[in-house]
Amino acid sequence: MCNKLVILQDMPSALDFYDQYWNKAPFVVRAAIPSDHMAALISGDELAGLAMEQAPQSRMVKVTEDRQDWTCRYGPFDERDFATTGDADWSLLVQNVEQFHPEVGSLLRYFDFAPRWLMDDIMVSFSSTGGSVGPHMDSYHVFIVQGTGRRRWKVGRHAIHDEVYRANDALQILAGDIQGDEIEMACGDVLYIPPRFGHEGTTIEDALTFSVGFLGPKHSELFSGYGQYLSEHDEHDQRYVGDSLSVHSAGSLISYKAHRCTTR
Repeated sequence: MCNKLVILQDMPSALDFYDQYWNKAPFVVRAAIPSDHMAALISGDELAGLAMEQAPQSRMVKVTEDRQDWTCRYGPFDERDFATTGDADWSLLVQNVEQFHPEVGSLLRYFDFAPRWLMDDIMVSFSSTGGSVGPHMDSYHVFIVQGTGRRRWKVGRHAIHDEVYRANDALQILAGDIQGDEIEMACGDVLYIPPRFGHEGTTIEDALTFSVGFLGPKHSELFSGYGQYLSEHDEHDQRYVGDSLSVHSAGSLISYKAHRCTTR
C-alpha cells in the first residue's frame, strides 16, 4: 500500500478515522486546534523548568553541523546546561507532561475518536532552529500537534517492516533517507502518524511541539498482567487438579485425543 499524505480541513469522524487512517495512513489537519487553546498550554520556559526537576523524564538531543550525527543527554538538567546549548540544532523533550501541567492534558478532548484506554502520554518538545532527533519510527500511534513556531516534517508513505538502524546508535535513528512527503506545520496543525511509519521533523523557527501517543501493550505484558491479577485473587487462582485425565494419561502416556490437539 502506498499512501500520499492527505491534508484535511477538519478532524475526521470516528467512522472515517478507523476506516481510512487507523494503522493505514498518515494525515494532516490544518488549524485543528484553536490558537487561543494553544496559547494556554505550557511555554518553553515552563518546559525547561520541568526538565530541571527529578520526576519528569527528559532528554536533550543535538544534531551536528553536518547533520550526520546526533548526541543525547538525559535530565534532570540545570541552568548551565541550557546556557551552553547554543542558538540552533538542539531539542529538549519531556515525557508525561500532562501529569505535571494539567492544561496540556486538555488536548485530549480533540482526539475523542481515538481509544482513550490506549493513551500513553503527551510528550512536549522545545526545538531550536535546525533541531531534529533524526529519521525514526515509533511502535505507537501519535498525533503531533504544532505549538508555537514552525517545523517541516517528512513522513513515509507506508509502514517499515525491515528497518535498518545506524550502527551503534542508541537513539535508533534509521539508516538512509525516508521515502515520503514533506509538509510544513504551523500553530494548531495536527499530524497523525501510524505505527512504524518513518518520519522526521526539522525546526524552521524555534518551536514547541506536542506529541499525543497511543500505545498498545505487548502480548507478554497482557499475560504477565493477567498472571499478576490471578496471583492477587485466590478465588480465581485455583490449582490444576487434572479433572479431565483418565487411564490414557497414566505414566508417560499421552492420549490420542490430547496428541491430536497438540499437533493440529
